[in-house]
Amino acid sequence: MDHKLMEDNLRKIEAVVSSKIVVGEDNQIDEVHIVSNGHRGAKQIARDIQSVLLATYNVDIDHKKISIAQIPDEMIQRNSCRVKLNGVSHDTFGTKATVRVNLSKKEDEYVHSRTGVNTVRNVDRMLVESTLAAVQDACGFEDAFIFEDVRQIQISGGTVVIVCITGIWNDTEQRLSGSCVVKNDYHGAVVKATLDAVNRFLTK
Repeated sequence: MDHKLMEDNLRKIEAVVSSKIVVGEDNQIDEVHIVSNGHRGAKQIARDIQSVLLATYNVDIDHKKISIAQIPDEMIQRNSCRVKLNGVSHDTFGTKATVRVNLSKKEDEYVHSRTGVNTVRNVDRMLVESTLAAVQDACGFEDAFIFEDVRQIQISGGTVVIVCITGIWNDTEQRLSGSCVVKNDYHGAVVKATLDAVNRFLTK
C-alpha cells in the first residue's frame, strides 16, 4: 500500500495544507495528521479524509485516528522561491546533443547545461535535469529533486508533455508532476512542465 500516494491525495482535499500518515508494524494506518488552513471545519475535513481513503483505497479508518491542526492561512509560512523561464537551447553535434536552460529569480539568472547522447529520451532527461539544477541553485537547495519520467499524451487534438519528478523535503519524498501543452517548441514545453511541478512544490 503506497502511503506516500495517499498523503498526496489527502493534500488535494480542500483546505488541507499538509498531511502525514503514521503506520504500525502491520503496515496499517495508525494515525493521520493534517494541517488545515482553517477555511473549513475539522469535522468536514475528517469526513472527506475517510471518504477518500475508503473510496480510493478501500481503507476504512476511524475518525478518532485523524488529527487536524488548523493554522490560519496568513500564518502558514511558505517558500517564496518561484522561478521563471528565460530561454532553452538544444544543439546537436553528430551523435551528441547539448541542452541549455536559463532561469531567473527576480533579477538573477541561473543557467545549467547538459551534454550527452542525442536520443529523444536522453535529451528529455537532460532538459529536466538542467532545469532542476538551475532551480536548486536559485533556491539554495542541494539534491532536492530527482528526475523520474517524461511522457507525451494526445488529448483534444493536441499534445501535452507530462514530467514526473521526486522532491525530497524534510526527509520526506513527494512525487511531483507537471504538464504543458506542446505548441511550437517541444523542448521548451518539457522545461515548462518541469517548472510546473517544481513551482507547486516551492510555493506550497
